[in-house]
Amino acid sequence: MSSARKRLTSTSPSRTAIQDRHHRHATNSCSFVALVTAIFVGTAAAADLQFDHFWIVVTRDAPERAALERAGLKISPNVNRHDGQGTASISAEFLNAYIELIWPDPTVSIAQGAERGVEKFKNRMNWRKSGWCPIGIGLHRAGPPMPLPFPTWTIAPDWMPKGTAIEILTARDDTKSPSFFIEPPVSAVKEEANRKIDSASPASDHPIGIERITDIQLIRPKEYQPVAAFTYLEKAGIFKSTEGKEWVIEVTFDGGRKAQTKDLRPDLPLMIHY
Repeated sequence: MSSARKRLTSTSPSRTAIQDRHHRHATNSCSFVALVTAIFVGTAAAADLQFDHFWIVVTRDAPERAALERAGLKISPNVNRHDGQGTASISAEFLNAYIELIWPDPTVSIAQGAERGVEKFKNRMNWRKSGWCPIGIGLHRAGPPMPLPFPTWTIAPDWMPKGTAIEILTARDDTKSPSFFIEPPVSAVKEEANRKIDSASPASDHPIGIERITDIQLIRPKEYQPVAAFTYLEKAGIFKSTEGKEWVIEVTFDGGRKAQTKDLRPDLPLMIHY
């Protein structure tokens, strides 16, 4: 299942208030990052899908946010309440994506029939004991919808605009895979819009100076057998994967131009390269 973008909730302002700050980089660095970004996005676009954002399911109120802050990421001050879905979240925002920490929240309403979805989030939150995957990969379409070579299903929680839905690529009864889903156009990340909007305090102004996600790699447990959606998205260039001990998501920012790495484990199953 997916989570809310905070610009769609009544309790949060637009998440796209991001200042265009790229003039501060040297021209050669910008050119390199632009090339890496084009490769990352262009490959995915061949399959009509592009990476949008990812989430990690954490414990209530996300004390794990401290790991992101220690690593030099800025967390948006808004808490997103996903009415009807029974979850809440916070995010760290970038020009072309965002990282979301999401948790089952007993103070958020659950729509009738959505109880199973909340249980899934709880199992993902307790992933080290349950064996579920704590990671969700959000996508958006690069063009008109095209059929996928495996069954999908949709959800339309209360927090979403009427007439819109999230398409879920992970099977309903899958207890081992990441959650793969496609955001509707209204909630998709729009980098060009983010670049044009001026703000006195941009949410993506991170202390370590990162701006774009340019590569994703999933480390999967050796016993995990990739399902059709996993294999399809990997072949489409959305992410790479390799075997390991447990689930981890490795994220590269700006082509890794600073040659720095930070490992956020055990607080979060996350490594960042920038």
